[in-house]
Amino acid sequence: MLTIKALIQKTKFIRPLYIQLLFTVFAFLLIVVLSYNFMNKIMQVNLVNDVDTEFDYVSAMIDFDLLEPKIILFDFAQGVRNMILSGDNSNTLRSYTSDISNRLRLREEDILSGPYGFIEKMPGMALLLNGFNMKLPDYFSPIDSPWYREAAAAGGAIIESLPYIDPSTGKYVITYSCGIFDNKNDLLGVVCIDVKINFIGEKLLNSSFTKYGYGLLVSQDLTVLVHSNPDFVGLNFSDPKMPISVLTKKLTENGALTAEPLVDWKGEKSFVFARKLPNGWYLCLLSVKDLYYKSLSNMAIVLSILGITLSAVLVFVLINLDAAKNKSEEESKHKSVFLANMSHEMRTPMNAIIGMTTIGMTASAADRKDYCLRKIKDASTHLLGVINDILDISKIEANKFELSPADFDFEKLINRTINVVNFRLEEKKQKLSIYVDSAIPRTLVGDDQRLTQVLTNLLGNAIKFTGEQGVISLAAHLRGEENGVCTLEISVNDTGIGISEEQQIKLFHSFEQAESGTSRKFGGTGLGLAISKSIVEMMGGNIWVQSEVGKGSTFTFTIHVKRSARLEEGIKDSPGAVAEEKRIDLAGMFAGKCVLLAEDVEINREIVMALFEPTKLEIDCAVNGVQAVRKFSETPDKYGLIFMDVQMPEMDGYEATRRIRAMDTPRAKTVPIVAMTANVFREDVEKCLQAGMNSHVGKPLDFGEVLGKLRHYLLV
Repeated sequence: MLTIKALIQKTKFIRPLYIQLLFTVFAFLLIVVLSYNFMNKIMQVNLVNDVDTEFDYVSAMIDFDLLEPKIILFDFAQGVRNMILSGDNSNTLRSYTSDISNRLRLREEDILSGPYGFIEKMPGMALLLNGFNMKLPDYFSPIDSPWYREAAAAGGAIIESLPYIDPSTGKYVITYSCGIFDNKNDLLGVVCIDVKINFIGEKLLNSSFTKYGYGLLVSQDLTVLVHSNPDFVGLNFSDPKMPISVLTKKLTENGALTAEPLVDWKGEKSFVFARKLPNGWYLCLLSVKDLYYKSLSNMAIVLSILGITLSAVLVFVLINLDAAKNKSEEESKHKSVFLANMSHEMRTPMNAIIGMTTIGMTASAADRKDYCLRKIKDASTHLLGVINDILDISKIEANKFELSPADFDFEKLINRTINVVNFRLEEKKQKLSIYVDSAIPRTLVGDDQRLTQVLTNLLGNAIKFTGEQGVISLAAHLRGEENGVCTLEISVNDTGIGISEEQQIKLFHSFEQAESGTSRKFGGTGLGLAISKSIVEMMGGNIWVQSEVGKGSTFTFTIHVKRSARLEEGIKDSPGAVAEEKRIDLAGMFAGKCVLLAEDVEINREIVMALFEPTKLEIDCAVNGVQAVRKFSETPDKYGLIFMDVQMPEMDGYEATRRIRAMDTPRAKTVPIVAMTANVFREDVEKCLQAGMNSHVGKPLDFGEVLGKLRHYLLV
């Protein structure tokens, strides 16, 4: 009882997967075994039924073969009786006997011999009928022969003798004898005919009866008359030389054998079947197990292979399902932690925004208000970064994250990245060293925005996890070039807190940070490195880390970018980059220009109008698509550009754009329409273009990007 309890207690700690795998393997093994046993029983039943059918057929065949000599003997006996009663002489009887014998010799060669007999009450003297034409010894006395005595006592019935060896042929024969009686039922004599048993044996050994193995024929006195091994013919069934002799007692007591197991004289496993024939003989069949069960063995092999294959497939599926389940549970756990971190990461800047807004509204001093606005701007920028990370990882998991290659200046890209993080370096009084391999082409083709994102993530992490007055370095090397494709290796080294080997495993996974306390102490979404890894791999490279706790970290990645075919001095930065690198004089830039802004949210309309107020840009507003279509149709030549929100009441931006493009005025076909929407996925951009829009800007608005669109379409 204690052992069972201990076993139950132990099974509680066994993983469900192991139990499932063991159950699966056991179930398939059990199915194979049960199927084999079931089919074995079916085949045994079929074997018994088949053997019974064969027994019926062979028994009928033997009965038929033995019926013919009986009929011939009966007809001969009637002919002799009639001749005797008619007064025919001895010569006539001898001639008749010789004639019948010749006919049998021609028709039943090596099967029947005779007829012959002895007529005791023949007028004049007794008559010996010798159908064999054999010379008999002088001492031969017919009336003393067993066939004569038995037939005389049978009263006209045909008597079958025990099989015996014919001295002239050396083969087993049986004799059928029949007494001849007159009208007063007095015995006149006895006639006989011999049947050679070997012809029955040949039929038996060559019949379909032996498709299961081989047959044997045994006489009433258990003498083996027919056997596939000639050495056994003539032996007694009980002779120890024959393996089947062990079944002698059961055969004689029951008169039959059914599927008795036996190892035959060839060493083959067999089943023995036997049946007693009407004349007292025994017909036996040894069915070789391997021969009959060959199909069962093949089926067992097929079932085993199928069972093993299905078990392996199911085990593989279960392992993968378990791995997927564990991964899902692990990811669910990480996402729960991630959501908690996100709550912290989003609520913290939101708290700053709301708090500083309240303080700014109640502050009377201008510098105090400016301070609040700067803090609101910093918190908003941080919040936007969190939202962008979430959107990027969502696109990566949905396989919708794509690159947008363009020509860019590599050195300027490095400079812009440094400008983004420089204020944070200054806050912590950290030193940054930069090395750019002179062999790197100045102009390259790739997604510079995504590359900037990777560099910003790595530099941001280095700054975050390095203490004040720490040292950070950025190095870029050209590792090779083939057919115009450059392999760049870029590394970011810091003297920060370092990362353990166990923590390094988690670094590049979504929703994970090195340890759970990291987000609380240093902040961050835990998505930056996962996003960076996806970007680097899409650029044909790899990313890895070398680190030691307390001694800093080095993040290194490689990318493949093409050497630009354009002249280096001809490369222009994006409008946003231009706005970042040098201050543009906006005063009166778009004086005399007018645009139509279709936007249903009032504060968004106010923001756009306030941002571009210094440029003297005239902005007409529409609160839905219906108003936008109507205003454009009334004065189509007035507007140099249309900013079209996508999601608006009454009529959305897609339908409004299609209706404008369908108008029968030249300006409707050419007026630039730029989507201004928070729907920023690639399919959203493509949907805008398919509706007839020219371009797309996302919300929250990047002033530099919007300024670039205006300059492109209004100042050309």
